Amino acid sequence: MAVALGKALFWDMQVGSDGVACATCHFHAGADHRKRNQINPGLNNQDPERRTRFEATRSDGKGGPNYALVASDWTFRRDFPADADDVISSQGVFHARFNGIVPGSAKDDCTLLPDIFQVQGVNVRRVEPRQTPTVINAVFNFRNFWDGRASNHFNGVNPFGKRDPDAAVHAVRDGILVPEKVDLENSSLASQAVGPPINPFEMSCEGRTYADVAAKLLPRRPLADQIVDSTDSILGELRDPSGKGLAPSYGELVEGAFVDAYWRSDQRVGDRSLAEANFSLFWGLAIQLYEATLVSDNSRFDRFAEGDSAALSDQERAGLAIFQGKGRCINCHHGPEFTSAGTRLQREAQVGGLISRMRVGDGGAALYDRGYYNIGVRPAEEDIGVGGVDPFGHPFSFTRQGKLLAEGEGAPDGFRIEPASFEVDPGVPIAPGERDTIDGAFKVPTLRNVELTGPYFHNGSALTLRQVVEFYNAGGGRREREGGDTTGFGPNGTNLAPNIQPLGLTEEEKKALVAFLATLTDERVRFEEAPFDHPQLFVVDGHFWNEWTVVDDGTGRAREKIKEVPAVGAAGRKPKDLPGLAPFNPL
Repeated sequence: MAVALGKALFWDMQVGSDGVACATCHFHAGADHRKRNQINPGLNNQDPERRTRFEATRSDGKGGPNYALVASDWTFRRDFPADADDVISSQGVFHARFNGIVPGSAKDDCTLLPDIFQVQGVNVRRVEPRQTPTVINAVFNFRNFWDGRASNHFNGVNPFGKRDPDAAVHAVRDGILVPEKVDLENSSLASQAVGPPINPFEMSCEGRTYADVAAKLLPRRPLADQIVDSTDSILGELRDPSGKGLAPSYGELVEGAFVDAYWRSDQRVGDRSLAEANFSLFWGLAIQLYEATLVSDNSRFDRFAEGDSAALSDQERAGLAIFQGKGRCINCHHGPEFTSAGTRLQREAQVGGLISRMRVGDGGAALYDRGYYNIGVRPAEEDIGVGGVDPFGHPFSFTRQGKLLAEGEGAPDGFRIEPASFEVDPGVPIAPGERDTIDGAFKVPTLRNVELTGPYFHNGSALTLRQVVEFYNAGGGRREREGGDTTGFGPNGTNLAPNIQPLGLTEEEKKALVAFLATLTDERVRFEEAPFDHPQLFVVDGHFWNEWTVVDDGTGRAREKIKEVPAVGAAGRKPKDLPGLAPFNPL
C-alpha cells in the first residue's frame, strides 16, 4: 500500500500548486525530455550580476525564457569567458505566492509575482538551476541531488537529516500526542523526495507547507483526472472503475500504509490534524518505497557480465575495454551502479569511506568527498556544488565537516573518518585548514540508461554521448587563467580531479566507447515495461509562441503547450503501438 501511495503521489498532477507532478520532470527514462522553456540563467553563479542574465544561445544568438532548443546550441566553444553560464534544466511552476487551497480544485489559490522568467511582461514557468538527473536506480545513491544535500539519514521533515536539530514528527504514545524524532538511515531518496513539493521553482507557490499539501490531497482520489491502465503493475488493482485515478482516497492509502500512531488521533498539532502534520513523513517514505522499485539491471551489458558473450558486439567489447582502461571512465563510474557515489559508501570502512585525499590538477594533495568531483565542465564559481551550505550553515561536504572535527568543532552528520584508506598519505589524519577540492564538485551520476537521459552534466551542456566522450578526451573543459584554471575557487588555483587529462582516443575508440555506453540501456526502460510503467501524465512543454512573443491567458501567465505522456501498463509501450523512448536530440 505504501508503494502504491508513492507511485500515485509521484505521478499525480494534483500535487503541485499548478498542475506539476514529480513525474513532470522525470517522465522520460526517469529524466526530462522537453526542449522549450528549459533554460535557467545560472542562478547558482557566485556573481549576483550574472544570476539573472540570460545569455545568447550558441546557434543564432537567441535564448532566454521560452526559447526552443536546437541541436546547434550544444556546439562546443573554447572562448571562455565569453560563453554562457546558462543551464539546460526543467521548467516547474509559475512564480506566485500561496494563499490557500481551493476545495474541490486541483490547483491552489496563488497570487502571481514578478519574475525574470517572463516574455514581454507575461510570466512563463520557472526553470530549475541544475539539469534533472534520472530517478531510475537513484535508490543506490548514498546521497541525492547533484550537491548531495539530500542526506543519507531521513528526518521525516526535510532533506537535511541530522543537520536540522528541530525536525520532528508527532505520534500517539500511551494516548498522548508527543513530538518524535526520526532518523532513518540509508534513506536519501526520502530526503530528496520531500524537497520539490514545497519548492517555489519546482512544484509549489511560495509559502505552501506540507500540511497545506495534505489538506488538499487527503480527501481526494489519487490521479483523479489521469488515466490509469488496468494492467498497471502497482496501481491496476486499485484503479477506479471510471478508468481514471484510483478508487481509494489518499487518506485511505495513508491509513493502509502507516501505523495508527502517526495518523489516528482526535488531538491536533496546532491547527492541523495529525495526518496533515505528518504528511512529509508519509510523502518521503512512500516516494522512496516506490522509487526503490525502479531498478534497472537487465541491459545487454548485464547479460554479458553474467556470461553471455554474444550479448555485446566486437565494437562494444572494445568500448568496454576502453571504459575500463584508456578512457579512465571506471575510475569514477565503477561498480554495478556505475557511480562511485553509490551505496557501497554506506559504511565508512567499506570501499575507502566517505572522505579521501588525492592529487589534483597541479599535483598537490587535497581532501575530497568520494563520489563528488570537479571535472571542469564550467568555471567553479558558476556553481560550487557540494561546496555549498545548508540553511543551518553546515557544509554539504563531508570533507569540510571532517575539517571542522579536526578543528575541535562539531559535525552534524556524525560519521567516522578512516585516514588509513586515503589514496595519498594514508594514515595521516585530516589537519585543520587542510586543502580540499570541494568547490565546483558534483555527484557522479549513474551511466545506466545514459543513452536516454541527455542532455548531460549538471548543467546540461553536452547534447550527445559523443560530445561527452569528446569532452573527456580533450581533458575536460577547464581553461588556464592567472593563478590556476577555471576549476579553482577561493584559495585554490585548481580543484581538478586527477583523472581529467587528455586521453588520446582515436576515432574508432571514441565510436567504440559510445557504442558500449548504449549497451547499458535496459529495454524495459526504453519500452516502459514494469516496473517502469505509469499512469497518464500531461506536461507543460513551453508556451505559445516563442522567446519574443507569448499569449497571456488572462492572468498574466503565458498560455501553455501541453504534451500527453500516455498511460502504459505492465507490458509497456509495445501493446499500444508506441515507439520506444528515444535519446534527447532536438532538431
